[in-house]
This record gives sequence, C-alpha cells and structure tokens, in this order.
Amino acid sequence: MNFNEKVLNAVKKIKKGEFKTYKEVARLANNLKAARAVGNILAKNRDVKIPCHRVIKNDNLIGGFYGDKKLDWRKAALLLKDGAVGAILTDTIYGICGSAFNKKTVEKIYKLRKRNPKKPVIVLIGNIDDLRKFGVKISEFQKKFLNKVWPGKVSVILKCPLKKFAYLHRGTKTIAFRMPKNKKSIKILKISGPLAAPSANREGHKPAKNIKEAKEFFGNKIFYLDRGNLVSKPSKLVDLTGKSIKILRR
Repeated sequence: MNFNEKVLNAVKKIKKGEFKTYKEVARLANNLKAARAVGNILAKNRDVKIPCHRVIKNDNLIGGFYGDKKLDWRKAALLLKDGAVGAILTDTIYGICGSAFNKKTVEKIYKLRKRNPKKPVIVLIGNIDDLRKFGVKISEFQKKFLNKVWPGKVSVILKCPLKKFAYLHRGTKTIAFRMPKNKKSIKILKISGPLAAPSANREGHKPAKNIKEAKEFFGNKIFYLDRGNLVSKPSKLVDLTGKSIKILRR
C-alpha cells in the first residue's frame, strides 16, 4: 500500500462526529512529516466514500475543502451535520455549535462550556418550517411576529413540550430559536440542520471576540471557522410563550 492509499484509508476510518488534523492523518499513514502531502492528496480526492471534510488544519482551523479555501464554510457544515462541535460565526457572535438533533453532541457542548445543566441553549434554524421538527406549534399571532423579526438578531422563546427534546429545553419545555440573517450562516444551516448554539465561552465569562479567545476556552477539543474579530452583541431575547410579547434582553 503506497502513501496515497494509506492516507485515504486512514481518513475513511475517521468516525462520524470526529475529526483529525493533517498531521494526525500523516502519523496514521506512517509518515509524520508528510502533513502537507496529506492536504494535497485530499484536495484532489473526489471519492464521496472518503470523508475528507473530517480532516482539518493542525491548528484546528477548518482550512479549505476540495482545495478551495472559500469552501471552508461547507466543510464546517458537513462536520456539524456529522455531530462534531465547532466554534463558528453566528449572525451576532461566535457560537460553540453542534447538531440540535444529536443529544450526545449537545451534552458535549454543555460539558465544554461548563454550562448550568438547567439552562436551555439557543437553537439556530435555517427557516421557519424547522420549528415543526421540534414539535413547535405557532399561532397566527406568533407567525406574524416571527415573519417580522426573522431573519435577524432576535432569539424567540417558544413552547417545546416534547419529552424527546428535554436535552435541549432542560425541563423548561421552552426553547429559544433564532433564524440568522447572515447568508453564510443560512448556507451552513441548510446543510447541517438546526444547531444548538450558545456563545463561545465558558459559563460566567465574556463571549469570545475571535478564534484566539475561543481557543483559550476549548483548545483542540473542537474545530474553528475563523471570521476575524467580532464586535457584535448577543441577540435580543423575546419570550413569545404567552399572549403578549415580553422582551427579556435588548
């Protein structure tokens, strides 16, 4: 088996929801110094059975996909769909994100953030119809309000009574949803599906403004999609579970 075959074989064995760096794949292919060669091999691969998106840069940044740096968002989306956890740009600040439909992934986010287990997380959705996937039923009044504020920097608390989503609503039977306005965020969500997306920081700390700060919290335990420094504020939070609109955070 030549080096090219060893690389592709090693990548094929990376489990869903996991990722490895180019250097780690080079080690598995018995040539620790050939990390750059690994990148070149994967950039040329078009076999869909080889999950190239599960290999990231040695600094845990996403890097390019199919040899194109502009497709890093697609690579991140596929990793998130798999069940991996990563720090990505939302429409407001960096979030530590993972599939909202994967209980194991959501619990990992709670553990990494050292988040209060009783607090629900905000869930990002790509369109209003995604609410149905959570068993959320909205009234005409609610629908009218959502169509007015979404897409945008407004998180809306809605009733989510289904027991199977208790790992998201943490017993409150409500979840805060948001539909981002950022076009790249929507493109990611169309591939990844809804994402649990609390801010990229540990409980009680200020949200990370950049990837360097996010790495101080999470190190090499997650992947990172770098979009530079962000100076935005967290989203407005609105409670829409009652008969009137309650603004909880401006």
